Formats: sequence, C-alpha cells, structure tokens
Amino acid sequence: MHDISTDILALSGEAAVLVRRNTVCFANAPARHILGADCQGKGLKQLLGPGVAETQAPSFIVDLSIGGSRYAVRVNRFEDAQLIFLRPCDASPLLLNDALIYSMRNSLMNYSLSADMLRARAEEQGDAQLLEALRPITHSYYRMMRVLTNASTVLAVTQGSVIFSPEQLDLTALAASLADTVNMLYPQVELKLLCEQVQPIIADRQLVELILLNLISNSLVHGKGCTRVSLSLIDGRDSLILSVDDDGCGIAPEQLGSVFDRYCHGFDMGSMLSGAGLGLTVARSAAHLHGGTLLLESRQGRGTTVRVSFSRRLSAAALRSPRNVWEGGMQSILTGLADCLPDICYTEKYLD
Repeated sequence: MHDISTDILALSGEAAVLVRRNTVCFANAPARHILGADCQGKGLKQLLGPGVAETQAPSFIVDLSIGGSRYAVRVNRFEDAQLIFLRPCDASPLLLNDALIYSMRNSLMNYSLSADMLRARAEEQGDAQLLEALRPITHSYYRMMRVLTNASTVLAVTQGSVIFSPEQLDLTALAASLADTVNMLYPQVELKLLCEQVQPIIADRQLVELILLNLISNSLVHGKGCTRVSLSLIDGRDSLILSVDDDGCGIAPEQLGSVFDRYCHGFDMGSMLSGAGLGLTVARSAAHLHGGTLLLESRQGRGTTVRVSFSRRLSAAALRSPRNVWEGGMQSILTGLADCLPDICYTEKYLD
C-alpha cells in the first residue's frame, strides 16, 4: 500500500487533496483556499462533482469551474486513496494577441493567392512537376491555417468576443460524415463511430466540428502506434457525452498535468513538428461555451480517452453573435487534420 505523507502535501506549493473512501481526509493550505477552509471531511462528489468522484481510471485530468475560476484537476488513484492536484488554467498562451493574429492572417492570405496563381498556371500548361512541388507548400499553408484557427478561437474566448451560434444539431450525422471523410483521406487508421442515434442537441456546429477535428488530430499525431480511433456518443438526461478513444501509446502520468497547456511545456524538436499544442485548449474552451467540460484519461501503453460533455439545457436563445451559415466540409477537414494528413491530400483533387 502507498503511504502518502500529509506532511509532504502540506509543504507543497501546489493545491493538493488526499481522498479516502470518497471523502477528503486532508487538504493543504492552497487547496483549502480554493475549496474552502471546511473542505476536509466533505464528500468528493460534493466538492468536485460526479465526473471526478465516479471516474474509475487510475489517472486522469479534467477541467472544472470552482468558485468562478477554471482549474485543471489531476487525479492519481492509489490502492485505497486518490491524490488530487488543482492548478489554475492559463487564460491564454503568452504572446497571443490581436496583432499576431492579424499579421498571420494577412501573410497567409498573400501566401494563398500566390500559390493559387501558380497552381492555375501549372494546370493550364500541364506542368506536373510544378504541381507536385506545390503540394508541400499548400500543405504548409493549411498547417498554418490550423494554428491560426485554433489561436483565434482561444483568443476570442479569452476576450469574450467569440462568435457563438447555437442551433439544433444532429451530432450523430455530423460525426458519421466526418468519419467517412477522414477514413477516405487517412486509411492507415480506422475511424469508427460506435453509437446509436441520439437526440439532437443545441450547439454551435462550427465549434463542435472544431472539437472533433482537434481530438481526432491529437490521436493521429500523438498516439504513436495508433491503429484505431473510436467516436461514441452517450445520451444523458442533462448532457450528451462525446468520447474519442484511441489505442495509441497513451500519455505518461508525469506529462498528464500539462496536457491542457502543451504550448508552454514539454516541447522538443519532435513535438514542435506536430503542431502548436493548442488542440486540447480549443476543445476545452469550446466545451465550456456549451455548458460542459473535458476529461482526459491516461492509459500509458494502451491509449487515450477524451470525453467532452454538452449541456442539454442550452437554448438557441443563447445566441451571442450571428454567424454566416457554416459550410464545413472538405476545407475544414483539410485544415483541422493538416498536422497528420500526407501531402497527397493537398492537391487539386481535394482542394476543388
């Protein structure tokens, strides 16, 4: 049995809670500041909700609103106890601002216009060599568009200016259509939809698609050895749960605490080539807008599961800002999966 010393937890600068039999038996000073001075002796479900209290995974991380602030709650289960750490979620990555977004968008627009002119000339002249040379250039454009889309979303959420247009959405149909397209573009990994028809929800179609694409991309890019990604939907009374599960390498427990802000931690040359680390941040932020949350379960060597909840209490009357009809389709998929799709996908066959 693991002997967890409360003396060590008491000295920790990170908010830490020790739980036995679903009851808080110790909370250090930073944790009492967050959960209340009287949190010791209270039930875990009462303090952190059923999502934390009822999850049986040996280790996982979930974002929660506590006292009006967002926290990344990391849970490690021992034989007879749970050790829980709480860390404030960063509002937005450093250096992310309107000037940076504008500069990126302006440069990418010029980049796209030049590439389109070259492609048109190459097609007109039948220049196969130039068309082939344009593939990695076009692919790089879409990779940067993915970074820009995610960065713009995070900044807009942080500033409270995000366009949020909830409507009645058939999430089963959206997931099925997306799975078919991804399987066509990336047949190396099987993407399965494992659910029966569920009742439509009130949700923002563009943000939901952004959640799906970011979670699928994470599985394909970071789930080394992944051969299968499964999407499932679970209908509840108050919420709809979207689960994205893969059979890849999983996440090491020591890395679990920084998955929500990967843009700040743990970069090496290998990871720098696989995106800016904003995917989970975007998915988490979009879940918040839908009255839900995001939970990530680590199973090192066995895969990763991410569960996103969407509140069924959201009303279309919650419309904050109008948005033009969201087309979605191939362009959004080519952007959302740009970090894992091969260059061959960025040819006139799919771009048109």
